[in-house]
Amino acid sequence: MGDLSAQAGEFILGPLEVVARPEDIAAFAEACGTPPGEPPATFPLVWLAAPALRSILGVAAGPSYLPVHESQSFDYERPLKPGGRYVLSGLARRETGPDRLVVALQATDGEAHVALTMKTVLRLLAVAGDGSR
Repeated sequence: MGDLSAQAGEFILGPLEVVARPEDIAAFAEACGTPPGEPPATFPLVWLAAPALRSILGVAAGPSYLPVHESQSFDYERPLKPGGRYVLSGLARRETGPDRLVVALQATDGEAHVALTMKTVLRLLAVAGDGSR
């Protein structure tokens, strides 16, 4: 899933196949209080919880840090389709001042058309008792 051979402080993400499963869309919509049916605009956040992606983001953040949501953006070229299969790929970049992880991903469909570009910024908080700060 992740290639650790990027530049220092950068981690290549993907390619990772993901699916806009109708049951995941319904659960996410219910949790957000939005009507069922089409995926809510923020639905791709579900894909950040994929074990392979979480694993590499954990490595990128480091064991002494707790990632906390700071911001997110979703720029759609075309709507996601329930049941649609997509390939996520992108980059996680470590920044300082403040410590944070910037995750930029693109989701393409089976014909390599870009469906969306998403960016998530995670503030990295030092874990209490770590002693490194």
